[in-house]
Amino acid sequence: MGTHVDEEKVDVTKIRRGIWIEGDVMYVAGEEFIEKVASALASLTRLRIIGLTFKGDMGIEDLADKLGQSKANISTHVKRLEEVNIVRAVYLPGHRGVKKIAKPAVKEIRILLSELGEEVEERIKEVPLPPEEVEGEFKE
Repeated sequence: MGTHVDEEKVDVTKIRRGIWIEGDVMYVAGEEFIEKVASALASLTRLRIIGLTFKGDMGIEDLADKLGQSKANISTHVKRLEEVNIVRAVYLPGHRGVKKIAKPAVKEIRILLSELGEEVEERIKEVPLPPEEVEGEFKE
């Protein structure tokens, strides 16, 4: 069923800001990296694409048919997931050229929130909150 990394086995001296993969587990630390991964996951379409990739080899056309969306839209969503290494593309010969298959790149994502405490004071100075998140203007 794949390898599982227990929390106790993660070497905390190796924790750094960024996105890294150990086995089939993705670790995310640092506010901009957490935001990037969370943003990629913040779409029902992308979550369904991820789910379908665990069920078997599915090309862009297969995913589009299954989800009732255009190939262009699904391709854009898959690309977004590829950018943060949640899925990876495999190219196989198809009926008319090459077929892009989306495969899961990880089985688990661990977001290291405790690392935010180390960086928050510095990040507040470097990167202020966006206007839409300033008090009274937050849109849910």
